[in-house]
Formats: sequence, structure tokens, C-alpha cells
Amino acid sequence: MASSRATRPTRYVLMALQLVVAFLVLFPFFWMVSVSLKPGAEPFAIPARLWPDNPTLENYVLALRPEFQRYFLNSMIVSGATVLITVPLALLAAYSLSRFQFRLLSIFLGAVVLAQFFPAGAIIIPIYKLVRGAGLLDTYASLIIAYITVTLPVAIWMLRGFLMRVPKTLEEAAAIDGAKPLRAFVDIILPLVRPGVVAATVFVLIVTWQEFLFALSFTSTKEMRTLSVGMNDYIGQYGIRYGELMASSVMISIPVIIVFFFLQRQFVAGLTAGAVKG
Repeated sequence: MASSRATRPTRYVLMALQLVVAFLVLFPFFWMVSVSLKPGAEPFAIPARLWPDNPTLENYVLALRPEFQRYFLNSMIVSGATVLITVPLALLAAYSLSRFQFRLLSIFLGAVVLAQFFPAGAIIIPIYKLVRGAGLLDTYASLIIAYITVTLPVAIWMLRGFLMRVPKTLEEAAAIDGAKPLRAFVDIILPLVRPGVVAATVFVLIVTWQEFLFALSFTSTKEMRTLSVGMNDYIGQYGIRYGELMASSVMISIPVIIVFFFLQRQFVAGLTAGAVKG
């Protein structure tokens, strides 16, 4: 009884902290939605209003111009291609690192860990030179290569931690039953590591969807811009169109929110499993 009384204040404190964190996280998004629904000069009204007096969808109509649709398509192509390439490569590399132990793979694992210490700004110049030398600037391939460089090491590390939890005895039992290594990998390992694959997929998608530095550096024409770079169109020399900017920000956020909403359980499960050393 005494212990439950002692823990009750702790629960209240934790609940209060959770509410504060939720407010800090959600209020910027709430303000973004509010400004996107404000007409004319209302975003600059003093005192500022949390919610517009006369909400309107005019900013969304103005933001959905042909250029924005092109930016959206570019982001879909680049993010989708990066996910389709990165996740299978990371899965195969993580499987090798979790099942086979010899010096060369240990060196490769060390290189994977080391790659995570470098920020994007430190590797953008060598990647830019490689892409320019290959004649791939201002193409989808340049962005996909850059994004794979950034996301692949983290995806390998995440999936390796998850695969380390899968007992090797399952594959040995499958081998005794006559299953070849590829068959055992597809039929036994993949279903067990599905949450980890989902976690890696969501991670790669979020990183590539909102990435700005590589997209700005490797594209020069409006036709190749992604959403993160295309939003600069609302920032002009003589002012910022805050209503359209916030409306486009809301529309950009919606796909990621939808994906995370439906896959949040697998994402959290994959991160938790990947964080535990096998």
C-alpha cells in the first residue's frame, strides 16, 4: 500500500512531463495548420490568433500549382527508388554480418559504424565530385546515390541488431529438412524480421522525403526539384507567402504521417529489437 502511494506522485510527474513533451511536439504542427487556413494578412495580425476567424482553403488551392505537383512526383520517385534499393541491400548485408564471422566482415562492420559518424555536410563534396564525374548531376540517379550513401549504413546497423535475435537453430533445422539457404532465408528469416524491415523502410522514407542539402546541391532545374527544395518558391525577394508555405508544408507532412500511423507498431518493434545486442 505504501509503495503504491509512493509511486502515485511519480506517475503524476511522468504524466505531466508527457503532456509537456506532447505539447512541444504538436504545437508547431498545430500552428502550421492554423496559418495554412488563415486568409490574406491574418497570419500577421496582432495579437496573434491561435485559430483563424474565417478558415479558408484558398492557400491549399494556390499551393497545388503544376510546379508543386512536379516536386511531389520527384520526391515520390527518389524516395521510392531509395527505399527499394537500400532496404534489400541492407537486409542482405545485415544477414551476412549476423551469420558469418571472419576478419573481412568485421572490417566492413567497422566501416559501417564509422560512416555514421560523418554528417552529410562532410561527405557532400566527394559525392558531388563523383556524381559530376559520372555526368549524373540534375538527375534522379544523383539523388538516389546520395541518399543510399546516407541511409544504407544506418539501415544495415538496424537490421543487424534485429537479425541477431533470430536463432541460428531455425536455419539449421530448415537445412536438415532439405531447404537451401536462400529458401530458408525467404521462408523463415524474412517473416521473423518483418518489423525490422518495416522500421528500416520507414526510416529511409522519412530521411529521403525531407532531405534538403543533397537535393539543393545536386539539382539545378525546377523540373528536378524535390518538395523540400521546391518550397523555396514561396520565399521571394520581397516577402514570404506564409499561407501557401504552410499549406504546402501540411501537404508534404501528410504522406509521412499516414505511413507512420499505419506502421507505427512495427516501426517501434523494429527499433526496440534493433537496439538490443544479440
